[in-house]
Amino acid sequence: RSNDGLEDKTIVHHSNLSIDENDNTQQEYFVPWHLPFHRAEISGASAAALENGFAKKDDKKGAVVYNRYYHVFVEGELQRLVAGMSNATIVDQFYDKSNWCIVLEKL
Repeated sequence: RSNDGLEDKTIVHHSNLSIDENDNTQQEYFVPWHLPFHRAEISGASAAALENGFAKKDDKKGAVVYNRYYHVFVEGELQRLVAGMSNATIVDQFYDKSNWCIVLEKL
C-alpha cells in the first residue's frame, strides 16, 4: 500500500476489455491511440510493441496504433476513491466528455 490514500487495485487483463464504444454498460475500454511515425520510436519501444502484438502499424494513417486503457467512472466513484485521503480535499466535481471528473486541492 502506498501513502497516497488509495488502496492497491488489480488491473483487469486486457483480453477482458472491450473496444466497443457503443456499449455504455461497461466501465473499462481500450481506446485507439495513434502515434505518428515521425514521433514513434520505430527502432525501439514501438518496434518491440509491434513485434509482440501490443501495437499495430497503420500505414494509411502513418501511425503506430496502441490501445490505451480508459476507465469510465460512475457518479460518486471518484469521491469514494479519494475519501480516505488526508492530504487533499475535493474542490470541484463535474461530468465532462462522457466521464466524471474531480479537482483536488492539496492540503
